[in-house]
Amino acid sequence: MTDDLYPRDMLRAATDIAHAGSLPAPDGSATLDNPFCGDRVAFDVTLDDGRRIRALRHRVQACVLCQASASLLSAAAAGMDAEQIAAMGDDLLAAMKKGEAPLLPDHPGFDLFASTSKHRARFACVLLPFETLEAAARDAAERKAGEAGGKASA
Repeated sequence: MTDDLYPRDMLRAATDIAHAGSLPAPDGSATLDNPFCGDRVAFDVTLDDGRRIRALRHRVQACVLCQASASLLSAAAAGMDAEQIAAMGDDLLAAMKKGEAPLLPDHPGFDLFASTSKHRARFACVLLPFETLEAAARDAAERKAGEAGGKASA
């Protein structure tokens, strides 16, 4: 491993399992793969009445970059909706392309990925958790909308 791609703090973040696992009764779930490297990320979420993330759990079979990203995102995502997760991922991608910290001023932990700018092929590893969590939040919102529609017509 190269120290510039995998600094010690990234390795620590990758081993943080505070949000690892499955939710017993999620409102929505998603699993996405990166076919180029074999990374796989799954998220379960529950939403509040405003369709913002109330609770989440992730399962990651992936490289250190993807594991660290999922861990940091899981710690930051409470209270966000699918659009906010997508926007955060877009902002992170733009910042990684520039390679300048702070990458996400409101979330300084993501500065771990500043060195990734030299390894553009690895951007997908960092962003896969964002795409997966967004998909899980959208799945949950659609299910909740369907339930609300079913109750209204009953």
